[in-house]
Amino acid sequence: MPSCKHFPDSLLGWLHLLILTYAIIIILSHWHQRNPQAPSRPAPLPNLPEPTTSKQDKATAAAEIPIPRLPYNETTLVTLINEIYRTYQKLNYIGPDELIWPPAETGHAINERLCAELHLDPAVISLMKRLPYLRTSRLAEEVPITPLSQAFVYLEDAEIRGGRDPKRYGHVDDLRVAVLLPREIALSGFADEGECLVLDVGENTIRVWEWDGLPPGDDENNFRAYRAHHAPTFLSNHLEKLRTLEMIPCGHSGARGYWVLDSGEVHPRIKRTLQEQYGWPYDFREAEWKAASEETWERLLRFDPAF
Repeated sequence: MPSCKHFPDSLLGWLHLLILTYAIIIILSHWHQRNPQAPSRPAPLPNLPEPTTSKQDKATAAAEIPIPRLPYNETTLVTLINEIYRTYQKLNYIGPDELIWPPAETGHAINERLCAELHLDPAVISLMKRLPYLRTSRLAEEVPITPLSQAFVYLEDAEIRGGRDPKRYGHVDDLRVAVLLPREIALSGFADEGECLVLDVGENTIRVWEWDGLPPGDDENNFRAYRAHHAPTFLSNHLEKLRTLEMIPCGHSGARGYWVLDSGEVHPRIKRTLQEQYGWPYDFREAEWKAASEETWERLLRFDPAF
């Protein structure tokens, strides 16, 4: 049987084989360069239309996000209110003899029997006993506790009754005792048909009840239609406005009130005086300011055309 030859049997045969192999390699190399294999890629995603969300939908979604509030804490509110009154005293807006602080151990001796007859919540009664008060309700009428409201003095029975119907109190005799819920308390009443601050100890909120703020046709006593502010935050904001002198209480004996940013020339002048001459708030020369405040206000109020 004849044998098969797999390899050349001479040097010349080997040389031909090497040349042929080299030629094949070169040909294959050129072919690959001309025809590169494209890498495998995923198929592109189709262009889907973006979802459209109207501004109303966004606002509705934001309104529906639940924001849990911290529960009511009496000590927190008392601390903030005390600090507000101390700031008033530092700025000589309220004199030391014009304010009555509660006894630390027992609180004020208010008429708790009357409070019970009016069905006030025990938490409301407890708060009333721990608040500082102006000496009399007559004095409170002369010393606005905010630019548009005056403090209630719950040391007096008439104020306890009147505080249950803040809008009628002082205007008519026929008071309605059920305008506020048992868990609500008016922290301040309307000054010159201004506003009333109503605290709800159940919700831990404060509503600013405006004298004529509700739209026509709405119940004039439906103050719960107003926005409910987180109570500690609301009081903190008020305190911060005092500390930054965004709102400056005027302790001038004949013109108690507040000067704010849009009060003309008086506000920037008194602000600079308190900061640059008396070091408010961090290096405040309180005694010097109290000694000079009446004269200073007398001088600066001349820049107010209405004074």
